[in-house]
Amino acid sequence: MKLCTVPRCERKHYAKGYCELHYMRVRKYGTPEGGPTNHAPPEERFWRGVNKDGPNGCWIYERGLRRGVYGRFQIGGKGSKHVSAHRYSYELHKGPIPEGMVIMHSCDTPRCVNPDHLRAGTHKENTADMIAKGRKVVVAPKGEGHLKARLTEELVLEIRSSTKTNRAWAERLGVSITCIRKARVGETWKHI
Repeated sequence: MKLCTVPRCERKHYAKGYCELHYMRVRKYGTPEGGPTNHAPPEERFWRGVNKDGPNGCWIYERGLRRGVYGRFQIGGKGSKHVSAHRYSYELHKGPIPEGMVIMHSCDTPRCVNPDHLRAGTHKENTADMIAKGRKVVVAPKGEGHLKARLTEELVLEIRSSTKTNRAWAERLGVSITCIRKARVGETWKHI
């Protein structure tokens, strides 16, 4: 009986000198040892997905994505948990993440895993950072500036001084009775 030509493999010959397993690896990866993800330690697999030539000194994690934005890394084999790549990089370089802390990016690049761009902070600090850098809108526009505004300041003042019913105003303006009632009693349009 003919055996596989790979050292220490005692499986039956399948094709071109290899057993079926090694033959499929040769077809897929070009080598009987297998591809680049063949049982490597987590740290080695992590670095395979990192491109250190990103803009502004960022190291971009180019493999899986979490929420379509953050890099996602699977620590173990199939079925093991996924972690955010930037959190894994932080723990790899700086140690465990303190309880209840988030990892913040000084570069504002979610897929960056450069430890020089990462620091631990609270949710409050992260939100303050987003606001300071203009990445989070703090106050929704008021009145007519709001995207869903159906009334104008002039109409609201008219509604408040009018003796017409809420239903009459709603029918006239094509809005709900609740919209008119809230504007009339000051639940909405508080700024006027």
